[in-house]
Amino acid sequence: MRYYLRVFFVGMAMGVANIIPGVSGGTLAVVFGIYEKLMDALGNFLTDRERRGEHITFLAILFAGSLIAIVALAGLLKWAFNNYPLITVYFFMGLILGSIPVVLKVHKDMKPTFTRMAAFLTGLIFVIILALYQSHGNDGALITDFSGFGLADYFYFAFAGLIAASAMIIPGVSGSFILILLGVYWTVLGALSGLLPLIMEQGLNDQTLPRLIILGALFVGVVAGILGFSRIMDFLLKKFPAQTMYAILGLIIGSLYQIYPGVEISLNGLLAFISLTLGFVISIKFSADDSSSG
Repeated sequence: MRYYLRVFFVGMAMGVANIIPGVSGGTLAVVFGIYEKLMDALGNFLTDRERRGEHITFLAILFAGSLIAIVALAGLLKWAFNNYPLITVYFFMGLILGSIPVVLKVHKDMKPTFTRMAAFLTGLIFVIILALYQSHGNDGALITDFSGFGLADYFYFAFAGLIAASAMIIPGVSGSFILILLGVYWTVLGALSGLLPLIMEQGLNDQTLPRLIILGALFVGVVAGILGFSRIMDFLLKKFPAQTMYAILGLIIGSLYQIYPGVEISLNGLLAFISLTLGFVISIKFSADDSSSG
């Protein structure tokens, strides 16, 4: 029960992370020590009959946590990100920094070699190149009029979900940022914002139904992307574990460049440093709990 409760809260953390452009849910899966388990479950729950129940239970609890966090905490996170961006981002940076020792201890043989360092640099450069295209990342406005969307648009939302989901499970790559690049992030966030109160107040009508169709199309794409790409990651982790973890380490360190907001010499900067330290300690503590229980 303690293990699955922890999985639920890790799912909540991943759900929150995937809302923020520049922050990767896959990175937090590494931070909290469940990334390989996640790829194994996603890649094999349809084919591994002996462990199917275990995989499905794990995924159901994890994704339930993510869904609840997205619905319940999106407003709070948006408030923190808009009002205290430095403190919020530094907290996530602390979580990421705390995961680096964990990655280096995943396998017994993690000594640097030419191929492993090449994998590390490939991951690092990939995320930095993505970050260079993110200058317009957070200055958009929520879409509030959904009356003009048609069938072709809904197919595009499914395609965007497919691509973004592939990114969501790659540590260091932000699914939200991919949605921004594809031009649908602010539409999706607008469709999600205040949806449940609106449905409770008005039911299904011309205001709520287009929102549900947009989110449903995105969800179909996300599920297809996760199921497809997780099999690739599961294969790489099993066949080339050290090289894959070095590439993941490059992605993680590159994500620090992607979200780094600069330094501020002030009370706000001091609170940001405290927030970073707190995130680092939480990351180390959760990782230690995972290794001791697993």
